[in-house]
Amino acid sequence: MLPPDSLPLEFSWSLAERDARLASWPQETGAIGGRWAFDLITGRMTWERGVYDLFGFEPETQLTRRSAVDCYIGESRAAMEQLRAHAISNRRGFTLDVAIAPANGAPHRWMRLIAAPSCTRGRAVRLEGVKFDVTPLHAPLRTVR
Repeated sequence: MLPPDSLPLEFSWSLAERDARLASWPQETGAIGGRWAFDLITGRMTWERGVYDLFGFEPETQLTRRSAVDCYIGESRAAMEQLRAHAISNRRGFTLDVAIAPANGAPHRWMRLIAAPSCTRGRAVRLEGVKFDVTPLHAPLRTVR
């Protein structure tokens, strides 16, 4: 895995852009997705219904971070983990398109992940953002995990 500092800068952005970035998802187009949050202290995840649909989980499923991460495919998982670590340690947001394999066996899809940390006393305590389907913007995915 590449160190976070070697990632292209266009994926990472200042928290001053937070509100605009989080508002940039196309709710009005009916894209599958929604808001999500992860408490870095407790490990508690919260997802809107559309994120459960995107990942192929029933809304009453007790999710863990591992169950969500397992849906990311190959290089998408590595890129997400690198940018997540960079966001937490450097208090920066990021935007990344990733390939996922929904847990319910639905066809693989592309998802836009927009994430930003919330900080207390200069320390990231929570990640939050939006996740939504952007499959039509990408070439078809292979079904290999």
